[in-house]
Amino acid sequence: MLAGAALSTSLEAPVRADEPGFSVRVTAPDTFTAGRSAQTVTAVVTSENRRCRKVRWALLVHSGLQDDQLRVVRVEEDGAFRTTTSTEGVTTTILDAQLDPGTLCRGRTVTGRWQIAFTGPDAGPVQFEARAFDARDTLLTAGGATTQVESDTPESPAPPPSRSASPAPQPEQDEESTEAPVTEAPAAGADGTESGDPQAALVSEDSFLLGPGLIVGGVFVFLGVLLLLRIRSRSRAARLRAQQVPTGFYTMPGSPR
Repeated sequence: MLAGAALSTSLEAPVRADEPGFSVRVTAPDTFTAGRSAQTVTAVVTSENRRCRKVRWALLVHSGLQDDQLRVVRVEEDGAFRTTTSTEGVTTTILDAQLDPGTLCRGRTVTGRWQIAFTGPDAGPVQFEARAFDARDTLLTAGGATTQVESDTPESPAPPPSRSASPAPQPEQDEESTEAPVTEAPAAGADGTESGDPQAALVSEDSFLLGPGLIVGGVFVFLGVLLLLRIRSRSRAARLRAQQVPTGFYTMPGSPR
């Protein structure tokens, strides 16, 4: 807790430069993995002043990790650059033992590079703060970048399942359910063709009987009409005979006319 509090305090209290007109940009990887190969942290300082100056770099590493977990090598184009290292609280300072080979002028930059690696097993947030001093150890500018150190400890594998726990037996299927369903062959129709639809067979049979039925029905209707007309004609003739007036002369049965 004390280390975390000190780290947050250092992050919230930026260093104020003594000389105006200078700025520095620090770039660092998003994450470091403990136990992996080193990665590069870079600081580039620029100047708006006409006067050119030599630069001495100081890199401050703020973290709650152990001191022996940090590995830092200051590098230049011709190889490693000699530095001195000191630790106070949660801050480790890597200071150049001599001035940087480059010269800082208007329109020109000076770059500092550090190869940094971490060992395990601890992990946590880390802030890099680069400070640029001149030959008289006057602070020109400072800037920082925050990253994260991740642990490379593999997770413990899950325990294998116990052999004593046997899987639940599956219910036996009925022999009838395992047998393939037997499909009956469709019945053959009257015309020798197979028909698998009984409704279609009934409709076909009804259509076959409809024609003769209509003919027979028509014949019976026609005969009924003729019969009614014959009965009506006879009734009319009998009614007319009954309405005729008798003459008074009768013919005797068996007499000659």
